[in-house]
Amino acid sequence: MKKILIISKSQLHKDPRILRQIQALKNDYNIATMGYTQVNDDAIIYYPVKMPVRKSLMQKLTLLISLIFQPREYVKKSLEINFDFKSILSQDIIISPDVIIANDWDGLYIASKLKEKHNWYAKIYFDAHEYAPKEFDTSLRWRLTTKPVIINALKKCRADISIMTTVCDGIAKEYEKFFDFPNGFVKVITNASEYQSALKPNEIQENKIRLIHHGGAMKYRNLELMVEMMKYLDADKYELTFMLVKSDPVYYDYLVKISQKFKNIKFIEPVSFSEITQTLNNYDIGVFLLLPKIFNYKYALPNKLFEFIQARLAIAIGPSIEMMKIVDTYDLGIHSKDFSPKSLAKSIAQLTPEMIMKYKKNSDKCAKELSSEENMIKIRNIITELAVN
Repeated sequence: MKKILIISKSQLHKDPRILRQIQALKNDYNIATMGYTQVNDDAIIYYPVKMPVRKSLMQKLTLLISLIFQPREYVKKSLEINFDFKSILSQDIIISPDVIIANDWDGLYIASKLKEKHNWYAKIYFDAHEYAPKEFDTSLRWRLTTKPVIINALKKCRADISIMTTVCDGIAKEYEKFFDFPNGFVKVITNASEYQSALKPNEIQENKIRLIHHGGAMKYRNLELMVEMMKYLDADKYELTFMLVKSDPVYYDYLVKISQKFKNIKFIEPVSFSEITQTLNNYDIGVFLLLPKIFNYKYALPNKLFEFIQARLAIAIGPSIEMMKIVDTYDLGIHSKDFSPKSLAKSIAQLTPEMIMKYKKNSDKCAKELSSEENMIKIRNIITELAVN
């Protein structure tokens, strides 16, 4: 059996993307992983990567001096400190992989360094996910200190990339421009979730339209806009539920506080990853209003959209480019004319119960096609192409 090394600077045991890669390949390949945590499978070899730690005062001072006086040296030192290459490269790696799956820009850089050190012939499949060079472009500090490091690492690794994927068309095109790759070189593998064959659309109950938004409570996503949206919807007819992971506890508390004046906004505790779609299935419309304040938000195609579909919900979103493609192509719901809460509320208010049920049934029709099962076939085809040729 051919050997695959999967690299990701993440907690592998709860990273859906990594778990799907493993699930797609484990029956046909010997798999090893490298990341912050080990997956729950004793058959898979694991090589640890240390979790990020606070930089020492000396490291911070060294980096600051380099940033001011020697920008090129700053990039080099940043990579050495952030990646802890001494421990990564000193590991006794007993496999010589045929293919390396490198997740995100930092996984690609580690893969390239390991390949160079061990003289591996391995081909690299780069799963870029989102667009790293513009991840936090609104932050001056990020643009000065992190962006140059990412761009330098990506450009150094360009020649090592045999195949590349990302989550949507807009990001794929941007990466093709960045690397000067030919049109169509970067393929798309979405954040689609697992197919839920047992779920079916539920009828609207008690003449109340139940809206839901789930995910992380992150200030940068401006979830308060969906709270404001409820000002423009009839409180006796519409109810919004937030099911949020407390990624930022202060921000979560803020959302709870500003929602207290609305009798039709509720907060429920988040459920485990495997229970998300079953929980969502109890609602009618999945809602997401995301301002396009950064590049990756402009082209966002998040896992929650696909979880709405697996839960057989109607969908209500802002005019987000990639999400609109899915919603319009499969006739799954509505999108507002602009990103204002009032505009989205107006679009939701125009929906009749019959229209909502039509959208829920359309989600049911396309749930198989828009599931992770279809993506896993793509992953298997990519790895087969690399391992054989």
